Amino acid sequence: MIATGILVLALSSDIHPMLANASVSETAETEQQTTTQPIQEPPLEDPTEEVDLRWYDKAHNMLSTSAQGSAVWFDEFFGPSEEADQASSHFRLRLQQRFFERESNDFKVRVSAAYYLPNTERRLKLLVESDPDSELTEVRDEQSEDGDSGTRAALRFIPVDLRAWDLSFDVGVKIDSGLDPFVRTRARYYNDLDERTVLKLSQELKVEAQDGWSETSRMTIERLYDYSGYRFHGRAKYGQETEGLEWSTTFIRAERLTSRSALATFVTVSGQTHDEEEQSEIIRLGANYRRNFLRSWLYYEIEPQLTWPRKYDYVTNLELRLTLEAQFGQRQRRSGR
Repeated sequence: MIATGILVLALSSDIHPMLANASVSETAETEQQTTTQPIQEPPLEDPTEEVDLRWYDKAHNMLSTSAQGSAVWFDEFFGPSEEADQASSHFRLRLQQRFFERESNDFKVRVSAAYYLPNTERRLKLLVESDPDSELTEVRDEQSEDGDSGTRAALRFIPVDLRAWDLSFDVGVKIDSGLDPFVRTRARYYNDLDERTVLKLSQELKVEAQDGWSETSRMTIERLYDYSGYRFHGRAKYGQETEGLEWSTTFIRAERLTSRSALATFVTVSGQTHDEEEQSEIIRLGANYRRNFLRSWLYYEIEPQLTWPRKYDYVTNLELRLTLEAQFGQRQRRSGR
């Protein structure tokens, strides 16, 4: 669902991109509402001596080094470059257990990986993912999470990459019950409405061998403060295999509690216009607590939800999601995005 992906919000910087992107000028500071500064916890220090390394430290170092080395190798395959050692890469592993009041519980393993190729002047990016909250789908919601399963791999070409907008083309394959090739083009626009408000628009067109064509429109408005942020997100998708128009709207408030933890609360409404059999309309109210623990690259999340599905006549349902996340490699974020 859209809410889960956004409130997960890759709490980074890794604590929260909504919060990490907040920039405050002296004028804006005088106009800001009084906020409580989050508690500064001591940073987590990863061991460097071999004698101090545990099994999970060694596994993390091996995967991070391997991911970085793979990006460099892939870059050198197209042609050696003095920038080859600057190739960045990122790999994320998420283990999630979901508990439902009226449905069967489930456990999901999701991965996402991105390889940036500096020898192509950041025009080419290799993507692999089974996590809907990733580079390939950009924003996760309940419809994409449950209905767009399977692992996808793609090569992305970025002919235009400006501060205000970018344009990309993907060629890839979805691996589910077989191989499902797809192509996609996506345009994104960014605009700073004022010192604290950001507008983001996205339009994409995708053609899949099995599901045919579809188009997805997204709009996001963010209002950022020093230690908190608000986000409104809307999404609409229409295509050959959709049940009419798929739609969702979400409102989120995120707050940094300490230097290693954050809390996001959200409400979301989603559904489809022609799905009388499935009755997919649902209202969600929930919270997501995310914390960095034990190591700088380890996170856990606790997310309780109250849901009101149409298929259960809008009777209140309980849902709980427990997530463990590990991050490997070096993920690069563009400034101002």
